[in-house]
Amino acid sequence: MLTKHIWGLLLNALLPRTCAHCAEDLPAGTEQPLCGACLTSLERPAGPLCPVCGLPGADGPCPACREAPRPFDLARSAFLFTPPLRSLTHAFKYSGRTSLARPLALLMAAELPRCPELGTFDAVVPVPLHPSRERRRGYNQAALLARELAGLSGSSFEPGAVRRVRETRPQVDLRRRERLENVRGAFEAGPGAKGRRFLVVDDVATTLATAGDAARALKEAGAAGAAVFTLAREA
Repeated sequence: MLTKHIWGLLLNALLPRTCAHCAEDLPAGTEQPLCGACLTSLERPAGPLCPVCGLPGADGPCPACREAPRPFDLARSAFLFTPPLRSLTHAFKYSGRTSLARPLALLMAAELPRCPELGTFDAVVPVPLHPSRERRRGYNQAALLARELAGLSGSSFEPGAVRRVRETRPQVDLRRRERLENVRGAFEAGPGAKGRRFLVVDDVATTLATAGDAARALKEAGAAGAAVFTLAREA
């Protein structure tokens, strides 16, 4: 019986090359999954940004960052989660289109120079899925992004630096406080984190609860720093 992941790979090979958002035909040979119009419509987070979590429109620290200290040093996102990027991310995350990892990572890598405050890092780490959920999905989209981004930035890719030790409810329908409680203590980092700086990579930042708890695990294991970088930000 073919798994969902294998079906996705077959569909990628057999279906016509169209824009992941508007379904416009794409030029032959292009690796970009969006047409020119959708690609140029992608929006970057515009200032002022919360200096801690990168939330657009915040005059100084946003309410969430004022309410309680964040477990990460800071967080930034390449783009806002607008409809074209939402379509692209959903195809990547839920439809088995793992071939999108490289073009999405290329977009992220191109935006890294815009975020010098992320600083330097010793390794790129994906937000891990629980093993049972990764088996059901067939892959961890954050790991695919992080691996490509590490290669593009010349950094070490270390997916084992932090692991998920507790399965949690899906975050999508939970409120902010519920999300924070849902993932509290869900991650654990190894001894190799001590004294090193990590870039924690995920696909979409909403409350940053999940990436934040992964960063917490790294910091508690002695990491010198843990910043978060995501493809998109739900503003």
